Amino acid sequence: MGSITSIAEFFLLSVAFGVGLFSFLADSKETGAGFLKLVSSIGFTCIGLALALHLSEESPSKPMAALYIVAFLSFLAIYFFHGEKKSLVMWLLYGSQNIACALVLYFFMSFKTIPYFFAATSVALLGVITYLMVMGHWYLVTPKLSVRPLDIGIKICWVVLVLKILWSTTNSFENAHYFSAGTTKAGGYAFNWMMLLMRYLWGYVVIGVMSFYTWRLIKIRSTQSATGILYAMTFFVFVGELISIYLHFTYGLFI
Repeated sequence: MGSITSIAEFFLLSVAFGVGLFSFLADSKETGAGFLKLVSSIGFTCIGLALALHLSEESPSKPMAALYIVAFLSFLAIYFFHGEKKSLVMWLLYGSQNIACALVLYFFMSFKTIPYFFAATSVALLGVITYLMVMGHWYLVTPKLSVRPLDIGIKICWVVLVLKILWSTTNSFENAHYFSAGTTKAGGYAFNWMMLLMRYLWGYVVIGVMSFYTWRLIKIRSTQSATGILYAMTFFVFVGELISIYLHFTYGLFI
């Protein structure tokens, strides 16, 4: 499961699932239909690429491929048919895209509960930061848009970040033999420490500090400055979660 293809597929699925999941934060009556179309375009592009990677290694007749298609078509339908107001049909499509993605993720984690919830925290962190970065640009289109969605999103980011840090720290101590001097486990002592430090410093510390300054800028409605920081946060969360995904799929670690 630790192949480059599997890691890339999981990453693309996580971005699509996470960004689509948090699309409820902003009211479409305030943002206009264009913002939902932008979010949906990210969703169907990432899901489409994930499906292509999946089909390169698995049969199209398996249930996972069908679920990918349901998610893809749901994102696509929202893109083409979403209006200024979210109708019941759009809420149903929102539900179908998230249920399909959640089931794909469950298949991906081999129906195991603990790995599934660990993967869900990656989806949440990747999704909320990427969503906030995309939304930050929308203030150029609708400058009077409320900053409440950004404020809520940052607070969600903090909650997920705390959960992930606790989980990663616990698992790091439980697997201390991977980081003991002279170990040959995984990639060896130096490699393991390099990955661990990058995961914590880039994926947690930098994001935590940047999120605080983003929140301060949101409070004074400096949305474009906040978006600039969110750009950097998106880069660091991508790197941090890719390292985490690699360590899990390759060595079974929850870091």
